[in-house]
Amino acid sequence: MMAVPLVLTLLVVEGLGEGYGKAGLIAALETIGIGLGAPWRGRLLDRLGLRRTIVPSIVAIFVLYPLMVTADYVWLMPLAFVSGLFVAPIHSAIRVSLAATLPSSLHRSAFALDSVMAEGSFILGPAAAGVLVVLASPQIALLSVGGAVAAGLTILWLLDPPTRSDMTTAPPERVAGFGWLSPELLMLFVISGGAMVSLMAMDLGIIAVLRELDAVALVGVVYLGWGLSSLVGGLIYGARPASIRPSVLLFVMGLLTIPVGLAHAPWSLALASIPAGLLCAPIMTASSEWIAKLTDEVRRGEAMGWQASAFTVGGALAAPLVGSAIDHRGAVAGFVVGGGAGVVIALAVIVAQRSAARV
Repeated sequence: MMAVPLVLTLLVVEGLGEGYGKAGLIAALETIGIGLGAPWRGRLLDRLGLRRTIVPSIVAIFVLYPLMVTADYVWLMPLAFVSGLFVAPIHSAIRVSLAATLPSSLHRSAFALDSVMAEGSFILGPAAAGVLVVLASPQIALLSVGGAVAAGLTILWLLDPPTRSDMTTAPPERVAGFGWLSPELLMLFVISGGAMVSLMAMDLGIIAVLRELDAVALVGVVYLGWGLSSLVGGLIYGARPASIRPSVLLFVMGLLTIPVGLAHAPWSLALASIPAGLLCAPIMTASSEWIAKLTDEVRRGEAMGWQASAFTVGGALAAPLVGSAIDHRGAVAGFVVGGGAGVVIALAVIVAQRSAARV
């Protein structure tokens, strides 16, 4: 799943010959679909368990992906949106299961290890997809990615991890409405969206720099350095005895994202991405850890679903914004816009948190 944004970007830019702005719009439509579907899928996860939640996602892959590789740009837009609606709630499912089966004292380490495993897929997925795009075509790469996602979901369906601490009884009755949504949770969702803005700047910016250097074939090498640094950062954060506020992590990550676009060669781009990469897994871990603390088990899947929506809203806003900056001002502007937005969002949340503490 980590390779899908990269492959969709290259499908539009390389396969259809469009610009990064239009590629960003496709990514935005997919992420809007994910954002609309994630809370609903999270509620299903709380009520019905994992198997009945992910079966429609498996079916959708076999229907939609073949259509996407044959569509022109106009038809790709609704297909990307619908595919987003049916994306499986992997983030919610894994972290809800970890929270349900482990004591709260181990949540930070468990969530950090989950982030590390996600970084492993981030390293392997885009690298393999980038090679497929270069050696074959974006269409073949997208079909291959879809097949890998379907295989992974099938394995997860067979494993069927628990989503509540007691799966032998029916889930307790839920009170309708949003009474469970506290200001603290809302700020965590904002931070999650801000993190995605900075990450999208890195994602699109790396591809843009490599295209300017005529070195797209090295995208896997650069993503390897970025992903490995995040993996290391996740291990370090998971071993810490105390958490760090996600707003602080976002502020530092945004600052470190801004200068990455100054890289003048693939090797310097790979090195420049490492400092910001060190904070990717920690900020995701810290956000999920605090959400798990602040929500009851009966609402945890839905809360994680809203966090996924925050990720996708951030991506939906960032993709066309960063893509247009790249189209008009070059790769450097993409990093400045995305990293700067992360800094501004983090500062706004820090100010809001201090104001609330004084009250």
